[in-house]
Amino acid sequence: MKIYQINIRPLTGFGSPIKGDTLFGHLCWQIYYDPGLLGKSLEVLLSDYSLSPFLIVSSAFPVIKGKIYLKTPSLPLHFLFNEDKDKLIEKRKELKEKKYFPLDLPLNFVDNSPFEKLEDIIRVDEQVRASIHRLTNTTGEAPFTPYPVKKIWYLTELALFCGLRDGLPLEGLIEALRRVGLTGFGKDASVGLGKFEVLSWREIDFYDKVKSFNAYYTLSPSLPDLPKGKYKKIYYEPFVRFGRHGDQLSCSPNPFKAPLLLAEEGAIYVPQDADRRLFLGRAIKGHSSIEPNTVHQGYSLVIPVIVPEEAAV
Repeated sequence: MKIYQINIRPLTGFGSPIKGDTLFGHLCWQIYYDPGLLGKSLEVLLSDYSLSPFLIVSSAFPVIKGKIYLKTPSLPLHFLFNEDKDKLIEKRKELKEKKYFPLDLPLNFVDNSPFEKLEDIIRVDEQVRASIHRLTNTTGEAPFTPYPVKKIWYLTELALFCGLRDGLPLEGLIEALRRVGLTGFGKDASVGLGKFEVLSWREIDFYDKVKSFNAYYTLSPSLPDLPKGKYKKIYYEPFVRFGRHGDQLSCSPNPFKAPLLLAEEGAIYVPQDADRRLFLGRAIKGHSSIEPNTVHQGYSLVIPVIVPEEAAV
């Protein structure tokens, strides 16, 4: 598997944040309709997905003046900031607002607090909509009354990271991503939200210049693969995915999937034995009542990091 950094430019507001597991689903639909993109049908590509994923997609991260900013890792504050206990308690609200840090390889969170409070990264507003009663031609009473809908505006370029199986064409992945950008990503794409354009792409090696590490930082929501003794600790924020089918299956009798409890991007996995792995997690199946072959990306690409020794035991 090779890892690629792909930069995109948002063109409209978004109805839902760009998460790696959702974007993976969009790309699967593109491959389903056009098997020529990767040279194989989606059915073939997913046949061994539980053992060897053909594609892993990260969430989107802001790019400011050419530098990528990642989400502050899900570690307790006393592991992230060099402050005594009283100062941490006193300044905890201020410190929690420092939600980003620059991607400078190798990543080292020991005696280093690169976290920042960034302004003008995302703006959220609301758009008022209404359902029209077709008999009276008015909004009428509930459930036809006006209602607000949240809209997310990304104010910077964004970086995605995609892991693609060796032998599959990068050009096909880029074209699939372009098509998603044309039709729209996520909620309310049918009314014009979620559009973006692909700007550039390049291969990247997260282990370049890395001499040692003791943990992994995740780039998308993940489901831990937990054979006994594999990880010493996992630090994460829980993320519940209330998924629904897209495309044709969105109009099925039951388009909603079972809820999934995942570890949000920015989780820290501390392994028993650190190796130079590119991803972790596992595939998720059996969460759809109408399509038994449905799979969900529970994998995440990872960046090797050094965390304080106290956090790694």
